[in-house]
Amino acid sequence: MKPVTMRFVLLLLTCGLFSVDAFAQYTQTNDMEGRPVHEYSTINMQGSPYLYPDFAQGTILLKNGTIYQGINMMYDQVKDVIVFKGKDGKVKELMEPVQEFKINFIQNNQATEKTFRRGFSGDRLSPEAYLEVLADGNTVLLKRTTKKIFDRKNYSSATINREVQEAEDYYVATGNKVVKVKKTKSSLLAAMPDKADYLESYIKSNSLILRNDSDMAKLVAYYNTL
Repeated sequence: MKPVTMRFVLLLLTCGLFSVDAFAQYTQTNDMEGRPVHEYSTINMQGSPYLYPDFAQGTILLKNGTIYQGINMMYDQVKDVIVFKGKDGKVKELMEPVQEFKINFIQNNQATEKTFRRGFSGDRLSPEAYLEVLADGNTVLLKRTTKKIFDRKNYSSATINREVQEAEDYYVATGNKVVKVKKTKSSLLAAMPDKADYLESYIKSNSLILRNDSDMAKLVAYYNTL
């Protein structure tokens, strides 16, 4: 066999082995460990207990490194759990230990991807809580959204009105340790004090409004470049 042909065959074999190895790290099955879900009664409900009110495509990374792709899922922000559709079409709550997940949906006519991660602690935050990653890197900006359902019954009425109320908290993390921050310049600079002068100049020159998630994320992303 000619040397050029031999090199071509070896290249094909190498690519084939790489593809098999890469595929072995992933699974597209939704035959995951779950338990039946008691679904919410949404009659007369204002707001949604979910991040997005319909099933959407997502990717789930387990703590053991297994990755599930193309999962029809929802993120329940009341119970702080992932809900998915099993092979039988039944809705289940995921029971496997999750490290991170991504979910894709349409919001305001735009394709949106959100990433949520576990494993952070500090400021009375549980390592099992899911936090949205707003800016990633050596320093991470995180958002924690919690929801609660309140039932109200008006006087002399048999109708129960349900209302979903949500609260948001923000954290700056280095490694897996977090510091809770407010959506103010002073709070954010206090969480990143070693570069406060640079950050203050960046805020001013870019007219950042730090009550906006996107501008907070820009500031932390800039900090990671310093």
